Amino acid sequence: MQVLMIVLYVVCGLTAALASYYTLRDLAADLVLLGAAALVLVVWVVLGLGLVMRDLGGGEVTDPVTLYGYLLTGVVLPIGGAWLGIWERTRWGSLAIGVVAVTLTVLAMRLEQIWPGGFA
Repeated sequence: MQVLMIVLYVVCGLTAALASYYTLRDLAADLVLLGAAALVLVVWVVLGLGLVMRDLGGGEVTDPVTLYGYLLTGVVLPIGGAWLGIWERTRWGSLAIGVVAVTLTVLAMRLEQIWPGGFA
């Protein structure tokens, strides 16, 4: 799980940096930025499936509502950010994707705090 978390941090960081570049250059989201948002979603889903499998395999979750709420939020946010990136053809669509990437980084950091013993 620790490797997946690192991959998620890297993908989210690169996506946020790319979205910042697009926003500063006043560019609308194109297939590159939307693909980065899709990659963030794929990594989040793989991480979420790993956490669900670990929970079903007997892992101890002190607050399952928070855990599954974070996982669901992590799936919905990139979809919403990509939707905004497609339909908002200004730099604000690109900014929305960047905000999603930063938010998912924070959610991932919080997941490590609420999961007892971390992911190691």
